[in-house]
Amino acid sequence: MQDYTALKDVIGICRAAEQGFRGAANSVKTPSLRSMFEQYSEQRGEFADELIHAGRSLGLDIENPQGLSGMLHAGWMELKGALTGHSEHQILEETERGEDLSLKTYRQALNMSLNEEIRSILQRQVAEIESAHMRIRTMRDQTASEMTHDRTREAS
Repeated sequence: MQDYTALKDVIGICRAAEQGFRGAANSVKTPSLRSMFEQYSEQRGEFADELIHAGRSLGLDIENPQGLSGMLHAGWMELKGALTGHSEHQILEETERGEDLSLKTYRQALNMSLNEEIRSILQRQVAEIESAHMRIRTMRDQTASEMTHDRTREAS
């Protein structure tokens, strides 16, 4: 039963992240940032699909959630992008918050008693999410220092 609960929670957060990254991609103007968000959106969709398949191979009837919370979050990110003049820093802050939630959900799942195949998949995926999280955090910090530099230059 813990396999089912863990998979359900992680698949849900993957679908939410998939939609959230799609919204982030639609909210930024820089092509490289848009591409990164699109890549992470696709990755999270693949993670969810892989987990659904693994669960079904164990005989678990895992539903494929639509990611309603992710769609709402994507809409919020697009609105926030429009309201802030597509501030990449604020979009990066928002995606980092989403990654924090993804990591928390994965870690909670990994603390459960799980089938070894499921545990292995989750461990591989969480390592990739940690890498994405660090990349997003670094970019967020860079855009913060650029914003500070721009403000200092404008004040001069």
